[in-house]
Amino acid sequence: MKIQSLRYFVTLVQAGSITKAAQQLYVAQPSLTKSLKLLEEELGYPLVERSASGVHLTKKGCRVYAEAQQVLDLYDGWKAMGRDDQPKLIDIYTYLSFPDFLLPDIVLRYRKKYPELVINFTVTEQPERFISRSGHKPVLALVMCREGEHLRRLTEIQGNPPVLLMSGAYRCLVNTRHPLAQRKEVTFEQLRDYYLILPDLDQNERVPEMPEGFLHGILCLSPDQKKVEVETVANVIPLVEKDNESYALSFWPAALRYKGVQEGRLIGVPIVDECARGQFMLFYSKAAYETYPVVRQLVEDIRAASRAFSRQNTPSLWGANTP
Repeated sequence: MKIQSLRYFVTLVQAGSITKAAQQLYVAQPSLTKSLKLLEEELGYPLVERSASGVHLTKKGCRVYAEAQQVLDLYDGWKAMGRDDQPKLIDIYTYLSFPDFLLPDIVLRYRKKYPELVINFTVTEQPERFISRSGHKPVLALVMCREGEHLRRLTEIQGNPPVLLMSGAYRCLVNTRHPLAQRKEVTFEQLRDYYLILPDLDQNERVPEMPEGFLHGILCLSPDQKKVEVETVANVIPLVEKDNESYALSFWPAALRYKGVQEGRLIGVPIVDECARGQFMLFYSKAAYETYPVVRQLVEDIRAASRAFSRQNTPSLWGANTP
């Protein structure tokens, strides 16, 4: 078994398709396909399954993927011996609903403080696909999780427990003139008469579900003809404020950061369904945390920012339809 084969496999999982992985690796697609086939033959079982939406890990593939990252990390660590203890790059991935929550100020502060450190900040539908155990290529992933099996599987991929940033639930976010504004709670069935506003979800970016993304599970409950996709997350809230037949799905209490909520123009109506409940988690590699002081400080600063937000937005402000 070659290190290159493992690197090709890990890149394929993270890219989500043969085409994209080949482009990232600068190799021909047939070469990548052959490498995967030889690896599967050597192990004696399939690692991925192909579908119209890309490649998906098999059950055994999930384990091999997590452990392959460990092997690559060890190999890269051996090569990196003797170098300084400051990483050159930190990748941060956050969930689609939170591009402006907690991180922007922190990332800006770190970029100013460490000008030679590259910090990539990416907003994505499935930040969980980038969870990594690497101690030499630090990755932080802020992920919406369901309790139970969903969280357990992601923790298994990470190899160490994540940091709980916030517990809560998605609510139906509407303006005060909306027919649902005076309700104490709603069901997903009642939402079918209205238009769900959400950012454009590029289906070509879909990747192996490890497990299925939180947002995807909720969106399955809303009919396609009632979904209106806008260009960016920033466009969602202004549209909901204007339109009386539209709503957005917004996580409480994080939605308390919106000016429209603070000033009473927008209302969050609780959704009567357990699938709307979730936990906003910070996944990070324990190895990177212990290796690099800057990673350790970054994790602690994100945790502190979350605590500060929670203190400023007490449960008394969570009212469903109180202006």
